[in-house]
Amino acid sequence: MNTDTFRLIIDELVEAGMKRKSAERFSAHLHYRSYRAKSLVFSQGDKPTNLVFILSGYIRLFVADESGDISIRLIGGPGDFVACIVSAMYGMPADYTAECITDCQLVVIDPYMQSEIRKESRFRLLMQDIILRRLIDMVDEKAAMLPLKATDRYLYFMERHPQFVKHIPAATIANYIGVRPQSLSRIRQGLR
Repeated sequence: MNTDTFRLIIDELVEAGMKRKSAERFSAHLHYRSYRAKSLVFSQGDKPTNLVFILSGYIRLFVADESGDISIRLIGGPGDFVACIVSAMYGMPADYTAECITDCQLVVIDPYMQSEIRKESRFRLLMQDIILRRLIDMVDEKAAMLPLKATDRYLYFMERHPQFVKHIPAATIANYIGVRPQSLSRIRQGLR
């Protein structure tokens, strides 16, 4: 497969500690996929699921309760890994649904490749490190927003993710930062 297509993930793996030649060999076993907006990458309860690396576009990771109400746990964009950790690392059913917010170009690490990663300790540790760093970033971001007032949550989100604000619907951002869409509309008007 063309290493130019996978350059972003190769660079990410090298930055995480993998040798460039190993990262290039590893990328030869990955799959490139295009998804349309609103397509599901995986669903809550699926087993096993793909681990994806976003080349372009935006994905939301969410949970749905019994009544169908959703709570967005993560929004990922170019350069981010998106996965359900318990599914990707331990082969358990997914706790989340991953849906493309926009059209997406993804590098897919399928369940077979994930099982191969788990067999080799250096790759397993590397992938665990990448996934756990992403999880820590998500938890830290949510924890930082929790005590903030609604306007400050939006400002914090805008500061951390200026590109997300330009490409993601306001209702998705509102759900992620924990405000109603009408409140976010008022916040945005007040900031003009």
